[in-house]
Amino acid sequence: MVTLKDVADAAGVSPSTASAALRGMDIVKPLTRRKVIRQAQRLHYSTNVSARALRSGRSGIFTLIVPDLENGYYARLANSLSNRLFARNLKLIIQVSQYDKAKELHQIQELRSSMCDGLFVCSTHNSAREIQQVANGLPVLLFDDMSVQNQACYDSIETPSRDGMTAAIRHLHACGRRRIGVVGGHQGALSASHALSVTLRRNRYRQALDTMQDLGMDTSQALVACDWSTPAGRRTAHALVRQGMPYDALCCMNDALALGVIRGLAECGVRVPEDVAVTGFDGIEPGAYSVPTLTTVAVDFTEMARMAVSMMLDHVGQQEGQEDSDRAPRRVIVGYHLLKRESTLGRHVTNTVQRDPQTQSKSI
Repeated sequence: MVTLKDVADAAGVSPSTASAALRGMDIVKPLTRRKVIRQAQRLHYSTNVSARALRSGRSGIFTLIVPDLENGYYARLANSLSNRLFARNLKLIIQVSQYDKAKELHQIQELRSSMCDGLFVCSTHNSAREIQQVANGLPVLLFDDMSVQNQACYDSIETPSRDGMTAAIRHLHACGRRRIGVVGGHQGALSASHALSVTLRRNRYRQALDTMQDLGMDTSQALVACDWSTPAGRRTAHALVRQGMPYDALCCMNDALALGVIRGLAECGVRVPEDVAVTGFDGIEPGAYSVPTLTTVAVDFTEMARMAVSMMLDHVGQQEGQEDSDRAPRRVIVGYHLLKRESTLGRHVTNTVQRDPQTQSKSI
């Protein structure tokens, strides 16, 4: 049976360094960590999770809860996060809440009795306070926490809604479009069960309107309310064509919606981008293969995962008494770049996708 000492000897480090490397601790240099992991894999060394948890109080296992894995955004986030943790010899368990508020809270509550070092949550329904009530002290990091600043209780990583929507609108304006519809907004009162997802929609919509107004554009008919899904985008495109298509550009709030819009317009004989230009938001892979290819605000998922793991391990370290835990929750907005493709520039850009310079992540 291969032991930790065997791995350490093969890597030319001490057993304590090998142990720290296999647990993904920051005290080990990346080059040393990779060397230890490579030797552990070569020797087929496997960690006894139960024994590790008993010795150190840490299992090296983390959980991610997402609403839906059929949604390309959540699938890509899960993939990036899993890869980042694997690179540090840590493991990720993924659970799907199916947009169910009660189910999500139950999943979090059940983690209290499992060997889980920390929890990543993409919640569209539960506030940070509601999650805190059932997490029982478990380290938590949220993606796109819509809590107001004075009610935030966990670190959060956010998509670049403000800057991203501004970039998309300005690009459409630069392409000569003046009748822009913002697709995916919310119409009506906020309900308690959907307040968080609606807040994200409203934030993106308001930023789009602010940018349009700054550019001197009419915003009185800008709102195109619908769900954030491909079928909803297709239905919305059909409805707009029946209304006489009052827009020469549609700025969609996510890629899934934009891909549905492109499909629906094609079914109605509307050309993209000759008649109507279309933009998305997320940067999921299907947009690179649609006809036409999709211009989109591409979120930096690799950087999002890197920051998420770093912030989570900081939190876990605080619980072990390594740092002062009485600090305010951090909010970081991840970087992005605007991928300019055929849906706004035409077929001549097929092999020359234009990328705006990538923005850097920033704390708020």
